[in-house]
Amino acid sequence: MNLCLCCINSKYVHSSLAPWYLAAALQGVENCQVSIVEATINQKEEEIIQKILHNRLEAVAFCCYIWNIEMVHSIVTRFHALRPEIPIILGGPEVTFRSREILQQWPEVSYVICGEGEESLPALVKAWEQYENPQGIPGIAGRMPEGRLFYTPAEPLSTLPPDPYSEQYLATLQGRIAYLETTRGCPFSCSFCLSGVKEKVRFFDLEQSKRNLVKLANSGAKTVKFIDRTFNCHPARAYELVAFILEQSGKAFPRDVRFHFEVGADLFEPRFVELLSTAPPGLLQIEAGLQSFHAETLEAVDRKTDLQRLINNLKACIQPHNVHVHIDLIAGLPYEDYQTFAKSFDQAFALRPHMLQLGFLKLLYGSKIRRQAEEIPEFGYCFSSKAPYEVQKTHWISQHELEKLHEVEDALERMYNSGRFLQTLDYLLQVTEWSPFALFEAFGHYAKQQGVAAGICLDTYTEWIWRFFKQQSGVQPEKLRDCLVMDRLSCDNTGRIPPLLRREDHRLKYAKQKARKLFPDQGKLGVALLYHPWRIAVFDYRDWDVITGRYAMHVFDDEDIEKMGREK
Repeated sequence: MNLCLCCINSKYVHSSLAPWYLAAALQGVENCQVSIVEATINQKEEEIIQKILHNRLEAVAFCCYIWNIEMVHSIVTRFHALRPEIPIILGGPEVTFRSREILQQWPEVSYVICGEGEESLPALVKAWEQYENPQGIPGIAGRMPEGRLFYTPAEPLSTLPPDPYSEQYLATLQGRIAYLETTRGCPFSCSFCLSGVKEKVRFFDLEQSKRNLVKLANSGAKTVKFIDRTFNCHPARAYELVAFILEQSGKAFPRDVRFHFEVGADLFEPRFVELLSTAPPGLLQIEAGLQSFHAETLEAVDRKTDLQRLINNLKACIQPHNVHVHIDLIAGLPYEDYQTFAKSFDQAFALRPHMLQLGFLKLLYGSKIRRQAEEIPEFGYCFSSKAPYEVQKTHWISQHELEKLHEVEDALERMYNSGRFLQTLDYLLQVTEWSPFALFEAFGHYAKQQGVAAGICLDTYTEWIWRFFKQQSGVQPEKLRDCLVMDRLSCDNTGRIPPLLRREDHRLKYAKQKARKLFPDQGKLGVALLYHPWRIAVFDYRDWDVITGRYAMHVFDDEDIEKMGREK
């Protein structure tokens, strides 16, 4: 049996573990030759099909997720037209919970693997090899020769999954993000998520996990991302893994490799918070899913959170400025209207995480909240019928309000999460009466009216900020200009500022000479004159903050240079 496993990722920088797990599981199947094709949704379908056909095939299997399911459907249709004799297998979360529907609507598909495939797929291949009926194999749905559909419920794996980290896998990473799984399942059962739907957490061998961590960190990848749904659900185990990373960084693997974890911040023990505070800047990244601060909403989605403990722990992680902290909110959850979401947003922003992600509820197949949306009319859920099944309106929030939140999201991404306008934001929040949410809401709407698009250039966006905010009550235009200049030169080591921020001032030449005397060994410097109040700003382009992505800024007064301006 020659089987091709295909996974289409959302970006080139991403890799996928799923086909490599399956390939490892198939090693024990006699006469089974496996090839793997990884592609991205940005590639042409013809190119992906040709990659698959490049292998001598007897069957092909696709890994299905919300980001690729539409493309997989199109490729499956075209592939079947070219090679109708080759059986097509689908697996992954996008087909697991609707196998009958898939088989009915996609006649090209022969089998669907439901749930984990590390035992189901080898059993299916063995049945083929021995000309046996695959009906009855746990986790397999398919069609009989006469067209009748069958499905056998999936069962948990009898053992832990095989190790996917082969030399072939490591060789294909080529600097992309590497994913490490040390647990499978989740201790929680949040109604919008699939991770805790059935099985609880299974822990992989800790020493093997450490060995795999070292392998991935030496693969050339600059980021190793733990895909454990709640990395610290076992506090002692999490502590040991982080302590291992701190101890081995610069020894067993290079210092410039980062490690990313999804965490339950309210589960942190004091010693874990203390351990995080000792990490070198940039080594660790944590992502904490808050989702909401609205107690009724959290209860409705089965999310058990000690909010005060969570807030305290996040503050303790953010304050030392050595760990990159990412916080998530989800719009469209039950019982949260526009006003309560705005309050959640402001509470999250007040923590000043290094990234605040505003996401939108996706009603995934197999999730409790999707069943509720279909079964409880009072919820008033309306959502897209196509992946990613994003919420369009609910009983609590209208379509127009969700559209406004998309404008907020765009402004948040460009102004805050990009790190490019932090000085400007600090100033605006000090002098205007806007809350953080209201500020992003107002400017997001303005940018939408200007025709904001993914490819809008930074100079144009900076000009919009200037034009919009200089007219607002409490804002002093020259102070706003100074903040925009500081932001630009803190993030752009070319030392260039947009034309609208430039001032023809003969003193700049003398300021540059003075800066060179003050910083004689600093290499390339950025220099700007600030007018409100008068100061000189110097930017050191060799001193880069790995957490914020900004260069060091030194601001000082110089009465002699300022006096030159008065005399002239």
